[in-house]
Amino acid sequence: MSESSDGVVITIRVEEDPYESYLTVEGDEIVFKTRGARNENRCNSALIGVLSTALKIPSSRIDIIYGGRGGSIKRVLIRGAKSEDIERRLLRALRPI
Repeated sequence: MSESSDGVVITIRVEEDPYESYLTVEGDEIVFKTRGARNENRCNSALIGVLSTALKIPSSRIDIIYGGRGGSIKRVLIRGAKSEDIERRLLRALRPI
């Protein structure tokens, strides 16, 4: 996680889960497990939706700035946010493995 002049940038690895979509931590990485990992549009929409709900931030403030057209690594910009606030909210939203 890093802070920029626009907000906070989070790097998230995407993996497939056959049952549901959720955020978790594996090692030192934030991982988004989703049923729609093979369909890029569904995956991106699901990621933005889960982040919006988990962080209690409107989806209009969340953009995928890297990995939007494919790949398992995504960089997400949360506009107008501070890293301390996002970190605190993420810790509450992450599912333990």
